[in-house]
Amino acid sequence: MLWYKAWLESRTRFLITAGTLAMFCLFVVLFQNQIQARGSPIPSGLRGHVYSEHIYNLIYSGTAKGIFSILVIFLGLGGLLRERAHGTATFTLALPASRLRLLTAQIGVGLSEMAVLALVPVLLIPGISPLVHQSYPMSQAFQFSILWFGCGTIIFAMAFLLSVLIGGEYTAPVACFILLFLHTVIALWRPLRPYRLNMFWTMGGVGMMHWGLQNTLVLSGPLPWARLLTIALTSIALLAIAAKVAQRQDF
Repeated sequence: MLWYKAWLESRTRFLITAGTLAMFCLFVVLFQNQIQARGSPIPSGLRGHVYSEHIYNLIYSGTAKGIFSILVIFLGLGGLLRERAHGTATFTLALPASRLRLLTAQIGVGLSEMAVLALVPVLLIPGISPLVHQSYPMSQAFQFSILWFGCGTIIFAMAFLLSVLIGGEYTAPVACFILLFLHTVIALWRPLRPYRLNMFWTMGGVGMMHWGLQNTLVLSGPLPWARLLTIALTSIALLAIAAKVAQRQDF
């Protein structure tokens, strides 16, 4: 029931975020000819080459990746301060469950929703590409979803921790967005090159893209598992801090 309660509280945010990302993916695929026409002309005989690069530039390393990162912030909103602002904290704290169980349910539902959000391009792009006489490999889309989910966990954890620490409906999302912007600026600092600390580059597979067979731009080589593990451990630490703080809050 705690998981169902967490789902009811977050389903509107989830449906809006999933719908937003899905609409953008549909737009990029279905109107790819019009989008490409506004840029460089399509070389004869290289439609596949152009299409794979088009998907990569706008979805996996471009606008859709940024949309995903921002939307994850809203999926990570949780804690009890937001419930106090809505007047439901007293009811929630009266339930026969510890605060840790309440937060675990919120985190579990939020991460599950983020996993589905990361899979939206997998479910759409390979399936609707034939409608525009193109194709995109399912394996490529799935690998990018792993990168999106892995890097998205730290955005989720950061948003959750801030929503536990800071009251207000919009304060925590704005603070999280500012921190993401600062992260990007710091990661671009020259002594830190080649951008190993920039999780947005990891999400986009920067440094792992190569031209494969049939002139397609593909993600080749093993995924950066060590980097993803570091991100996962950092996310767990942030969520643990959030749980510890929430257990000591006075309502």
